[in-house]
Amino acid sequence: MDKFNAADIRGQFWTTGQTKSVASLLGDPTAGYSSSKFRNLTRTGAPGPNTDAGGTFVDIDFPVFRLAEVYLNYAEAVWRGGAGGDNTTALGYLQALARRARPGDPSASTVPTLTENYLIDERGRELFWEGHRRTDLIRFGMFTTGKYLWDWKGNVRNGTAVDDKYNVYPIPAIDRSSNPSLIQNPGY
Repeated sequence: MDKFNAADIRGQFWTTGQTKSVASLLGDPTAGYSSSKFRNLTRTGAPGPNTDAGGTFVDIDFPVFRLAEVYLNYAEAVWRGGAGGDNTTALGYLQALARRARPGDPSASTVPTLTENYLIDERGRELFWEGHRRTDLIRFGMFTTGKYLWDWKGNVRNGTAVDDKYNVYPIPAIDRSSNPSLIQNPGY
């Protein structure tokens, strides 16, 4: 939540009856904010057209790939030294995202810079709740290291580095028993 400034329309959180701080990982459903980015409502606020009477089934269109991600991928490729890209175009893409995300902020066009911190933070803001964060943090060397900490990383209140084995998942036992040629990933 702290990655979003007050002018950023992408920061969509459910805060009613919630506290921002999570003091313990055990049993307090009011601790922490959740995302309200995807709701089964039309733009008028009415229930989605395919919602059944009990509200069991939803019809939310989940974005799999969109233009904003292409802009971010281009900017990251340029930042990483990719051949054929240029800083001016990359910054233009980041500025376009900033202007759309903060329409009431006159300085939105001047904020983006082509740095590691801006790129990973902007990916976190733009692709919030779309299933990219873990992969992004691994790619930037931040998922297991102490370079980037969040509350409760490593089961510690203020976060701590964790074993690098968590950059990959373990191979499930059923898969290894079905295929004896598979070798478990190191550390599992």
